[in-house]
Amino acid sequence: MTARTDANARLEDARAFLESAKTIDTLNDAESYADVIATNAIHAGIAASDAFCLLTLGRHSKSENHADAVSVLKAAEGDGTTLSRLLGEKTKAGYNVKSLTRPKATKCIEWASKLLDAAEEKYAQS
Repeated sequence: MTARTDANARLEDARAFLESAKTIDTLNDAESYADVIATNAIHAGIAASDAFCLLTLGRHSKSENHADAVSVLKAAEGDGTTLSRLLGEKTKAGYNVKSLTRPKATKCIEWASKLLDAAEEKYAQS
């Protein structure tokens, strides 16, 4: 497998996660869906960031430490700030008893979309 092939696979994941987040957001207006929407958006942003790094550096972070993923994305000259924001919501959305709000879930979709757009652009340029 090449880095480009791996990046393409991660882009496919990112698109699917983001589509899932947007679909759930559209079809279910209950506040209780906020964590599910955000979690899918967060995974979309992670996958998009992985693709960006693979295309730029030929590698991505495989660490479970979120700070490492942000550092690798910054080294690839990607948007580490946006990834950091998304990752900051990951534990809250996935593991806390108290749910995120729908506005926060919407922000997660926006942040993930921004990271996916950058990865798509990088893929088109490479």
